[in-house]
Amino acid sequence: MRFAELERALRANEDRWGAVLANPFMGITVLDKDQYFIMTNSAFQTMVGYTEEELKKITPLDITPASERETNQALFSELQQGKRQHFELIKRLRRKDGQLIWIQLYVFRIADRAETGQHTFGMVFDITEKMQAQDALQAAHAELGRSAHVSRMGAMTASIAHEMNQPLAAVVGFGSAGLRWLEQTPPAIDRARECLRNIVRAGQSAADVLESVRAMFKSKKLANVPIDLNQLIEEALTLVQGAVKKHDIAVRIELDRAIMPVAGNRIQLQQVLFNLVINAIEAMESVADRTLLIKSEREDSGEVRISVEDSGTGIEPQHIDKIFGSFFTTKVEGMGMGLSICRSIVESHGGRLWASPGRSRGAVFQFTLPTRLSQSE
Repeated sequence: MRFAELERALRANEDRWGAVLANPFMGITVLDKDQYFIMTNSAFQTMVGYTEEELKKITPLDITPASERETNQALFSELQQGKRQHFELIKRLRRKDGQLIWIQLYVFRIADRAETGQHTFGMVFDITEKMQAQDALQAAHAELGRSAHVSRMGAMTASIAHEMNQPLAAVVGFGSAGLRWLEQTPPAIDRARECLRNIVRAGQSAADVLESVRAMFKSKKLANVPIDLNQLIEEALTLVQGAVKKHDIAVRIELDRAIMPVAGNRIQLQQVLFNLVINAIEAMESVADRTLLIKSEREDSGEVRISVEDSGTGIEPQHIDKIFGSFFTTKVEGMGMGLSICRSIVESHGGRLWASPGRSRGAVFQFTLPTRLSQSE
């Protein structure tokens, strides 16, 4: 009876071991002390393309790429010397047909009662498809990164072109006006001199834009200084004198002379004002009654509010929430960068920029900025 129980237990163990060996998903290998294959299952033989007899004549290192053999040998040696009981490794094997496959390998040291030394038991999973999928995903991520980089560079290029176009247009406009004053008989020297002064201001504005871009590429922080926004408004109007006269625009200025200075970057805030004024002028090109209103006023919170209101065609309700997005524009030749840049600058100064319909018609763009006093409170 005792013998029968042992025989049944032995057969049960053999059945379980046979089921493990026969599984089609996991490769099984057993190596001798010299690392030669002494037993492999059909799943492993299918993975590597060798028969069981062919595998008995080689070691795992023989079908391992040269670049990975040193690591494999070191792990096998530590296992044989008892320095470790097992190891796990993701590696490649070269099939008999020369193709490389990826495997996930689990290796254990097992005692050998019949011989001196240890046997090495391995479980092998073919993960080639998984690794190929990861490679494809990484390639897709890399391509997405390249596309994002190209998009950012395109946005930056458009931004630079947009910012440089405005002071350069002012230079051309004042230069043309100066030539006309000089060509008169007699020449209007004072008028020409004023045009030259405006050209200098516009040229300095272009130089400031370039300095801002250069600082951005160098990760250089531009200085924050006390800024009189009323003065900035007057400078912006000087730069657009030519456009104001060309389009016969009536300009109204309502400046609160009691407002406190704000702390910020003069170049960037000048760009915001200039962009908003230019946009207002362009919005009135198709209307007969053209009025531009620019206001500065102190908020109850202590902040300063600047308003630029035009009497143009206004903003379509469905566009109100979109006009500050990058590359969104309703202009035929617009790049859709100006308002996006303006909002970024205002927000970087702790303020807020928004748009709304004008009181009777047109549109009003407003932004608030904290004053130096309100920042310290």
